Amino acid sequence: MAGALDKASGDWLAASRPGLWIKCSAVGYVVLGLTYALGAPLLGIGLYLVIRGSFPGWWREWMQWPVVRITPGVARLQGVTAIGLGASLVGLGLSTIVSEFVGGMLVLIAMVAYVVGVVVFVYSTWLSRRGTASS
Repeated sequence: MAGALDKASGDWLAASRPGLWIKCSAVGYVVLGLTYALGAPLLGIGLYLVIRGSFPGWWREWMQWPVVRITPGVARLQGVTAIGLGASLVGLGLSTIVSEFVGGMLVLIAMVAYVVGVVVFVYSTWLSRRGTASS
């Protein structure tokens, strides 16, 4: 029956054009791998910054760009931002393999973590630039 709902995919278009939809289960694993590959290093960098209170000596000037004056407090705030961003990425990856309710909560928490991370990042950058007006 033309225009009927495809029961396998729940899609109207797939029923009318069977060759149009190509579903590949590997896409989910690629997204999961990317979230872990990006989130885990951010967690590590964030923990390093929070524990040490300073940026690594081998980091170049351009890698610290928005930060002007690096104090232990600024470095720790940057670390908290990295931990929040890394945890939210890992949470987004986990949301694909848990139940819908838990996955929805993880996505909501990740979005809140992004907003809080932006606020903490802007605040730490402002702290590093405070009182450095040389003109």
